[in-house]
Amino acid sequence: MDENETVVETEIVARTGLKENDNIMAALAYLLGFVSGIIIYLIEKDKPDKSRFVMFHAVQAIILGLVWFIIMFVPIIGQLVVFITWVLMMYKAYTEEEYHLPVIGDYAEKYI
Repeated sequence: MDENETVVETEIVARTGLKENDNIMAALAYLLGFVSGIIIYLIEKDKPDKSRFVMFHAVQAIILGLVWFIIMFVPIIGQLVVFITWVLMMYKAYTEEEYHLPVIGDYAEKYI
């Protein structure tokens, strides 16, 4: 990493509070529902400079994944709801937005 890349990364962290790949890690937390949420959570929790943003999205993905599992049994509408929230949450995380889902977001906030 050269000096220019270090300066750019420092500016990004100062502006957003996020490190370079935090948005990608947060988006990946939703990829496979609670399974990927658990994986990202376990990876992030042991880091000395863990990201609150990534941790929040990982915990929210775990809870949301469990809710999705239940909703999937509702024919057509349940699957549509799961798909829409899946795409929405991956987009919100990738665009560096800490979007709190109703009820689920509050629980996720408690566990980070």
